[in-house]
Amino acid sequence: MGRKSKPPAPPKEPQEPEGGRKWSEKVEVLLEKVMERFPDVVRLDGRMADEPALLTKPDTVVEVAKYLNSNAILPLNYCRSVTGIDKVDRFEVVYNLAHLPVPGDGFDLEFERIALVVVIEDRIEPKTETLMEIWRSADFQEREVYDLLGVGFDGHPDLRRILLDEEFRGHPLRKDYPLMGRWEDMQAINAYLDEGQIKALKEEAGLEFNPDTDVPPNYKR
Repeated sequence: MGRKSKPPAPPKEPQEPEGGRKWSEKVEVLLEKVMERFPDVVRLDGRMADEPALLTKPDTVVEVAKYLNSNAILPLNYCRSVTGIDKVDRFEVVYNLAHLPVPGDGFDLEFERIALVVVIEDRIEPKTETLMEIWRSADFQEREVYDLLGVGFDGHPDLRRILLDEEFRGHPLRKDYPLMGRWEDMQAINAYLDEGQIKALKEEAGLEFNPDTDVPPNYKR
């Protein structure tokens, strides 16, 4: 009997740049104030290529987001994008935030950016709080994360699928999402499936799963 397959190890976090990384004066001051105000927030300058990242949890994300949006140092008044990531042992929702210059800022202010990352450790019922009341542009993008990864956003007024049909089963960007289709059609590419995916595929087709004959040797763990 083949042993049950184990999920792959979570990817390693990027290393901080040697000697640290410095951002603009206003961004540095804001980051320091956030760390003072919210001691549980983790700062990772090496996470993003061109912006610092602040990691927080679902139960504190609204407070942190409100501060980032309304602070007097550098109010982040625009949410550029919202993306979801399956990190195997957790989900992460990334809000890429920016300050868009407004009248009174002057013309020398750069397009400043900070990433707010929500770390969700619950894979059974992953959820966080919606931030669309703070940044309206997060509306459809939170729905996309819900659609493709199955992460819920408490407080969202219209949380439903946006890309896939309402009858679609599951969330296809999850790392444990099995490939669907007829078993007969999938046998030719079963080398790309792990043991759990092959089992789910055969059960979907109403066929009995045999780990000794159905799982390629290199996928038995």
